[in-house]
Amino acid sequence: MGGLITRRSVLQLLALPLVGCAAEGARYQPNEVVGAKNSGTIYVYRPLTELGLRGEDPFVSMAHKSYGRMRAGSFIAATFPEGEVDVTVRQSVLFFVPTIPKTVTITVVRGSQSYVRVDQTIDSVGVTGGTTVMQSIEIEEVPFNIGQAELAKTRQNI
Repeated sequence: MGGLITRRSVLQLLALPLVGCAAEGARYQPNEVVGAKNSGTIYVYRPLTELGLRGEDPFVSMAHKSYGRMRAGSFIAATFPEGEVDVTVRQSVLFFVPTIPKTVTITVVRGSQSYVRVDQTIDSVGVTGGTTVMQSIEIEEVPFNIGQAELAKTRQNI
């Protein structure tokens, strides 16, 4: 039994170089980020998913400003003046140039808090004719109560 290698263990071993570490920053505190009187806060977060399914760390930008790679179990918070703000996530492909951007537009209202969930997951790993890893990325605005509950389990992206 010691020499037996299961398909699942091979997949997990192949996926290890693709996985980012979990976030280590400060915990989320509701209403901690305060901006100007006519601004709102956007929280972008990535849940801490199962290690064997977690893809690389995607790149996040808000209002065309890069916030870097988003670690699993982390969040980014930023304030913006009232108006439309594009939140974009770019899939990283084996640590090469980020590709396949996906965007959600958030309407910022004075005093508002908006929550955007992003995630990059491993969909499949193939070993026939060389190793291939298929990943997908998701981005969506979530309701206030869901965003706050999920954000409570994250740490600041540092």
